[in-house]
Amino acid sequence: METKLDRSAVETSKRITLAILSISFLMSVSNAISGTIPLMQKFFSNVSSSNIELLVVIPTGGVLLGTVISGAIGNALGKKNTVLLGLTLALITGVIPAFWANYFTILLSRALFGVGCGIFTPLSVSYITDTFSKEKCHRLLGYRNAIGAIGDSIMLFIAGFLIKISWNTTYLVFFFLLIPIILITFFVPKELDNFEAVTDENGETEVKEKEVGVKQTTNFKVIKLAAIFLFMCMFYSAISLKFANYVVDKKIGTAATATYIFGFLTLCSIFSGLLFDKISKKLGKWTVVIFEAITAVAMVALTMSTSIPVLLVLILICGFSNGIINPALTARMVDYSPESSMNLTTSIIIIGINIGFLVAPYVFQFISTIFGNTTPQFIILFSGLAYIVLALYDVYTVKRDKLTL
Repeated sequence: METKLDRSAVETSKRITLAILSISFLMSVSNAISGTIPLMQKFFSNVSSSNIELLVVIPTGGVLLGTVISGAIGNALGKKNTVLLGLTLALITGVIPAFWANYFTILLSRALFGVGCGIFTPLSVSYITDTFSKEKCHRLLGYRNAIGAIGDSIMLFIAGFLIKISWNTTYLVFFFLLIPIILITFFVPKELDNFEAVTDENGETEVKEKEVGVKQTTNFKVIKLAAIFLFMCMFYSAISLKFANYVVDKKIGTAATATYIFGFLTLCSIFSGLLFDKISKKLGKWTVVIFEAITAVAMVALTMSTSIPVLLVLILICGFSNGIINPALTARMVDYSPESSMNLTTSIIIIGINIGFLVAPYVFQFISTIFGNTTPQFIILFSGLAYIVLALYDVYTVKRDKLTL
């Protein structure tokens, strides 16, 4: 059934586009407070280091639950109200640690914060793929990463000031979730809830009303893509989990120094997100391979430097590369996903991503035990080498699936 929705008006509406992209304002559930790890280790001296790191990554566990229930909530409330529910829950629970400095209270609030993120995050992708033409969709996936980087950068720079007051004051940065809440409320029409973009064999895209009762399915390619995201995110999280301790342990700087450097990491992702469309068109199917290799070199080099300017450059390289890899892999979802199943595909990918972040502290602890090296420097080095393996596997994937991107 053809929709009465004016597709051309939606395609050209800057307000709708900005509001939909704002859902991705909080792309990372851990970076903003990563610099507090050394300070929390001192404050909660009777709590193990891995359990302190758990406070940083526990939202990923909540995201898993939120992602699972997001579809059911979306069916009951619609896309717009589901996004607003998730954002509001994340806002309220995100700032709770600023007022209650109790380990278990923080653990619970961080888990619920993750649930809120899990509710709205799948829709940050499906809103784009269901609303816009394939050409604009591809471009917006890069912009989506840039918006997330902007959000992370803003919160990280402010966190750098707040951390000087106290580690728990840092959690006030999550008040910035008010921005997407306001934009979605006023600029995204409720009628977009029930529409999707359908591309025919000629590459023509139409926005049509979703068919009622169509069962969403998945396939092995989607599962393997989720696994790639899992390992990529797990090893990339070595930066957020170990870099602050590396800076402090090597007496390169303080926790605040690391927080400011983290800010540049996400800031760099803004530029990569904006340049993604041009870069991916030039590099094509080798985009992911090339930037995974660049990330590997940067992470290995990072463990050999004690100079803040050099570390900053290497962090910028990692941030830029990650800003290219993420949308490039996300774009494959459009090709891999069965028809009318993008919500399910997005949920599966997000589950893979958050499992990677969730298990990272314990995988790193296991690796340290196996190799008898517990330094943060070793984990970052190991993760850099793991990126080489990921790059080699992607060479195989590109040839097997005959990818164009």
